[in-house]
Amino acid sequence: MKYFYVLLAVLVFAFSISAQNQIGASPSFAAIDMAGQKVDTTELKGKVVVLNLWFINCPNCVEEINMLNAIVDQYKDNKDVVFLGVAASRKPDLEKFLVKHPFKYRVIPNGSMIIISKFGDPGKNGELSVAFPMHYVLDRDGKIVAKAQGIKGIEAVKTELIKQLAKRGGSE
Repeated sequence: MKYFYVLLAVLVFAFSISAQNQIGASPSFAAIDMAGQKVDTTELKGKVVVLNLWFINCPNCVEEINMLNAIVDQYKDNKDVVFLGVAASRKPDLEKFLVKHPFKYRVIPNGSMIIISKFGDPGKNGELSVAFPMHYVLDRDGKIVAKAQGIKGIEAVKTELIKQLAKRGGSE
């Protein structure tokens, strides 16, 4: 009977994890960014949030930084959009990396637990995995409205951003 409860708990946990990164889910989290400021996604309601999950040793993640910076530049005067980069890298490593590769997203260091717990996909063996880089767009209610991987996913982010801002008359 004890094993039944353990199995049940694991299944409930796996289901709750997988449900958090799907379209329509509301993955909320709080963390400290590189500047030491608190980031709480529940406090970003009313804004469109663009999330990038990445790490510094991911070649594709590094390759897309300039393209993502261009999106930030396009919306830099729009207070209805927030760009967050949740990094699975340690803050000291990020500090060195960001000198060579400036990233205009608000970077959250040490984000491995956020990435796995909020955006991990349970595999058939029960282990959680995340594909990198991964992009999410959250609507003004904090719900996932777009999920796309890699450089090819950047166009989906741009399209969804335009769509979300048009819903309340936000400008580009």
